[in-house]
Amino acid sequence: MVDHPTDACGVMGLYKVKDAAARAALGLHALQHRGQESAGIVTSYKGKLLCCKGMGLVANVFANGEGVRLPGDIAIGHVRYSTTGASDFMNAQPLMGRYAGGHVAIAHNGNLVGGKRLTEALFAKGALFQTSTDTELFLHLLAQENATGEDAIAAMLEHIGPAFSLVMLFPDRMIAARDPWGIRPLVLGRLGEGYVVASETCAFDQIGAVYEREIKPGEMVVCDDKGCRSLYFGKEGTPEARCLLEHIYFARPDSVVFGETPHVTRYKSGLMLAKEQPVGADIVVAIPDSGVSAAQGYALGVGLPLERGLIRNHYVGRSFIAPGPEARAMAVRMKHNVVREVVRGKRVVLVDDSLIRGTTTTTLSRELRDAGATEVHLRIACPPTRYPCCYGVDFPERDELLAHRYTLDAIRDKLNMDSLGYLSLDGLTGLFGEERGCFCTACWTGKYPAL
Repeated sequence: MVDHPTDACGVMGLYKVKDAAARAALGLHALQHRGQESAGIVTSYKGKLLCCKGMGLVANVFANGEGVRLPGDIAIGHVRYSTTGASDFMNAQPLMGRYAGGHVAIAHNGNLVGGKRLTEALFAKGALFQTSTDTELFLHLLAQENATGEDAIAAMLEHIGPAFSLVMLFPDRMIAARDPWGIRPLVLGRLGEGYVVASETCAFDQIGAVYEREIKPGEMVVCDDKGCRSLYFGKEGTPEARCLLEHIYFARPDSVVFGETPHVTRYKSGLMLAKEQPVGADIVVAIPDSGVSAAQGYALGVGLPLERGLIRNHYVGRSFIAPGPEARAMAVRMKHNVVREVVRGKRVVLVDDSLIRGTTTTTLSRELRDAGATEVHLRIACPPTRYPCCYGVDFPERDELLAHRYTLDAIRDKLNMDSLGYLSLDGLTGLFGEERGCFCTACWTGKYPAL
């Protein structure tokens, strides 16, 4: 059981790029933080779609070189963390199918909020599902609508609803699309004469591609022998609702997401947090790696040294995190260890980007005090998370969210902190100036866009 929100997936696409499968694998390595349960690549070669996918990390799935040696100069790839559907091979993506339009493969990031309704409607028509992931709905809807041409595919996407950023591969073309609310990120770049798309720009950096721009909300980009062109779907005037957690937690700090660099946003959030929630202390300590950027800003803002009081073990996988409080505490100790000489006799400000269940911070508070810290103050660089997400974030049920169940004072006491402070919603959204209203903040406010 993890103590941070977990994102749905990462997608990658390459059109007319030499060694497309090998480059897709490299790009997926860069996107590994977006999903660690499965990975897959599909290429187009001589009119056929070829696939290699499996359970586990990118390095494990393609360890024998099978996937990276797939022929073809067109490819799509996917890394998955399950938010709908079980974590097993049948749900590993890209998903492949065949309909009147021919063969197609699809890789999808996001959750379809109307997925259950669409599935039941298709069941009523006699549809047979091979997986338990909502991504399969795209295959069924392509077939039901007999969507073969670009306009028909765009019309099909218009009626699906949020949330999706996806890539589709046909034998002769690649299509990338983002829902009209722009909830999940998707970017477009160039590699030589070819085109690339990905969830984040860090995938471009990995393969030497050049970032050009975001794929716009409600935009469908078609890459084929005629070049790269755009179609638009969705109702005009649909308000943007970009997932603000991409900037707070999900995206790699070095990416460009929604036109901004997450490290810079997180650093600024720490500065704002220092302005809103200062405290008398001796040192600032980040919970690595999630809280590092915000802790840098906070330390500067309050004029305290940022010390490396916690060391993270990067080789602890999710399989170690077993149920039960004792097992979860042991998992935290395996993942983080206190540097006693740094915290002994010090008043410590512990900074993290978010607080979900509190498992990690409860254990760390005890460990810091056992190591000699005289006070432990917790500062969180986002508002209290009180509501679950339905757009592709693996939040627990509402009753498992700490801020939903308890008052701030009760959370402070439960975590054994000397003080607790969150960044306000106005402070967070104010970092984006005129675009502050272009984000989804439902996990903090309970106000869900597009529902």
